[in-house]
Amino acid sequence: MRHDVVIVGGGITGCEAAYATARAGLRTLLVTTSLDTLYALAHDSYELAVPGGSLLAACVGRSGAVRVRAPEVRRAAKRLLEAEPRVHLLQSTASRLMVENGVVAGVDTWEGIARHGALVALCVGSFLGARLTVGASEEHAGRLSEMAYDDLLHDLAGRGFEFRHEELALDGLAGALPYIVRFQVLARGEWAETTYRLGRSGGLYAAGACVGRLGYATAVTDGMALGAVLVGALSASAERWPRCP
Repeated sequence: MRHDVVIVGGGITGCEAAYATARAGLRTLLVTTSLDTLYALAHDSYELAVPGGSLLAACVGRSGAVRVRAPEVRRAAKRLLEAEPRVHLLQSTASRLMVENGVVAGVDTWEGIARHGALVALCVGSFLGARLTVGASEEHAGRLSEMAYDDLLHDLAGRGFEFRHEELALDGLAGALPYIVRFQVLARGEWAETTYRLGRSGGLYAAGACVGRLGYATAVTDGMALGAVLVGALSASAERWPRCP
């Protein structure tokens, strides 16, 4: 099956982008390493400014300043995305880009199955080459027990993309141990802030923490804005595939 949009990463940014593109009529594939951690927040509750029209607003039932509870938001986001007919959720790991004549045509997954899309958006958060440290232990993960995108990082680097180091530290709450995750983000010159485009390949976009834009509020607004950009890009293309019925 071919999709209008392939979104890699099921965190806040990727889920918001998928929700926006699907509701605008685009056939959307959301590929993520774990469907159990869609729209994951690190701790149990946060006070957030919830934008109207966002997936988060649909999850909590209103916009404005809201104390959101992570388990409730995660369950609601998964339910809403599963109910959206133009979203296909795929639990897999994107391992490399498919590029034809300088234009991205989808992604390969670790199973060796190609997933075709007219546009590809990377929303992989803190998972590019991630190393997570808890005490004296280190694992290849972007969150606790969630594997890093090492193969995708190597593929992007092999295509000439440049990166810089980033680091996040999470305090231990409610009995959980504190941890540090060190990861790669795309270098500033690789990414256009106004268009979300990655310039080395046509049809390739990125948003959120993988381009160094951190924080949950930013993740929500970046995902919404990325979705709007993807809709506009396909609306302007004469080669767009038909929408889902």
